[in-house]
Amino acid sequence: MNNISDADLRRLILFRSVNPKSVQGVLDACTLRLAAPGEVIIQAGSPNRHVYLLLEGCLRIHPHSLSDDPVVVLGPGEMVGEMSVIDQQPASANVVAAEPCRIMVMEEDILWSLVQSSHDAARNLLFILTRRLRHADQVITGDAPPGDGYDQYGSVDALTGLRGRKWLDHVIQRQSLRSKTCGEPLSMVLIDIDHFKAFNSKHGQAYGDRVLYAIAQNLSNRLRPSDIIARYGGDEFVILLPNFSIGAAREVAERLHREVVKAVPIMPDGKSVPHPTLSIGLAEIRAGQSSERLESAAHAALDRAKENGGDCIVG
Repeated sequence: MNNISDADLRRLILFRSVNPKSVQGVLDACTLRLAAPGEVIIQAGSPNRHVYLLLEGCLRIHPHSLSDDPVVVLGPGEMVGEMSVIDQQPASANVVAAEPCRIMVMEEDILWSLVQSSHDAARNLLFILTRRLRHADQVITGDAPPGDGYDQYGSVDALTGLRGRKWLDHVIQRQSLRSKTCGEPLSMVLIDIDHFKAFNSKHGQAYGDRVLYAIAQNLSNRLRPSDIIARYGGDEFVILLPNFSIGAAREVAERLHREVVKAVPIMPDGKSVPHPTLSIGLAEIRAGQSSERLESAAHAALDRAKENGGDCIVG
């Protein structure tokens, strides 16, 4: 498989739960590409007939000029190029290697062979496309701030690929109003990485950034499509759970806490680092409460979790 290992495949979202032996022919038809920092993988406006699956390194996404700041930075496990392969339209963004990258390259015919031969891969592709298109749906339904052109990308955190605080503030208000109008529960899960400054000091900011990215992706990949996740700022993340009481939110938080903490991030140099623990605060909006009160209650719960020594859930 061109030096593509089983460990590489397990890291790729497209191949989750896929038995490598069942798609061996497809894998043998793929190639391995090594990209140097600054190398352009996909050029905006140009035809693209390949899907690129990132094994190691980071890819920057620039919807406009390469001189502009990237709107998203993708890490190992992610894929790019699938939209232009599927709709046969020119690529809508520039994709550039941010650091040395190992990339699995799959031609469009091979992608369709994979989809036809593996139901799990087809499901994973649908998941990836749904995640890509969820924002567009939010813009149409009014759940995202209005704007023109690429304004939506301004609310994306470049490091983690999650939505940022500005977008989240708007969504919290809308979801709170919806909860009040429909009489449905709404819960907030506020997550903080324990002792993250000390972790950065010990292992270096590059390792810290990779851990932030890994945690963001692990959280995002374990949520329902209707759940809402954003980077709250620094080393904090927020998850909104529409139609979930605080009891149901606790079950979600316990599962996330258990599964995310045991996932050991692998660094570009092949080393693994201890995963920091997480403190989690829970809150549910109550009758007559504002969105500000919901946030305040979640922060108070998180503070109690930190006061208890961290690595726990309070709410």
